[in-house]
Amino acid sequence: MTDAGSHPVTYTGYYSGECRPVRGVVPAEELISVYVNARPLVSLMCTPSQLKELALGFLYNEGLIDGMQDVAVIELCGGGRCVDVWLRHDIESPQLRVITSGCSGGTTFEDVSAAHHSVKSSRLITPEQVTELMEALSDAADLYKRAGGIHAAALADGERLLLTAEDVGRHNALDKIAGASLRAGRSMRDCVLLTTGRVSSEMVNKVARMGVPIIISRTSPTSLAVRLAQAWGVALVGYTRRRSFRIFSGAERIAVEMGQ
Repeated sequence: MTDAGSHPVTYTGYYSGECRPVRGVVPAEELISVYVNARPLVSLMCTPSQLKELALGFLYNEGLIDGMQDVAVIELCGGGRCVDVWLRHDIESPQLRVITSGCSGGTTFEDVSAAHHSVKSSRLITPEQVTELMEALSDAADLYKRAGGIHAAALADGERLLLTAEDVGRHNALDKIAGASLRAGRSMRDCVLLTTGRVSSEMVNKVARMGVPIIISRTSPTSLAVRLAQAWGVALVGYTRRRSFRIFSGAERIAVEMGQ
């Protein structure tokens, strides 16, 4: 089975001292350009699926739009390798582009160290919900199961997954979640964000922009991500396994009893 997210290949497999040709798939990766009001804004290396969601989420997380009310038209062009967005207001194209620590050349225009967020929420979750939601994300990662090499992200209400997205870039997967939420008219506030990827500073910045008070990851946060999460009131959970996880920030949002 192939789709926009995977590409068929024939490779040579080595098994117990024997080589043989094998037909399979690998993750698709393409350069996608985003145009805003007929001007080029950014080009992203990404998995070519949910491209409208990717563009909208990127614009939202960069602070260039506040919601779908700012968007007049969004359409695919250039044979599906370009997203053309027309806004109801003009924007100044940012001059400073930061290449992030993400895979596939993540990009942001915002100086994360200068950002100021404060995420207010009464959202609490239990340890069981932390591990169950991460297992649910693993179960929902269909493209990863077929092709491997893919990051997954999800938005949850604490008990179930509401939206999922996959991409070769963990930042892109998060932007796709934001864009899908905007298109669906779904508020992201008081929700839980799950990711299979490392949580870096720009990931925390995007999540805070989304108003999400809890991030759960399968792997590690960076030092700056931890500091920003602590400063902005975001619970940051990493290294999530079936029966264990590590709370790096916001332990008060996780209903756990501390040992003596």
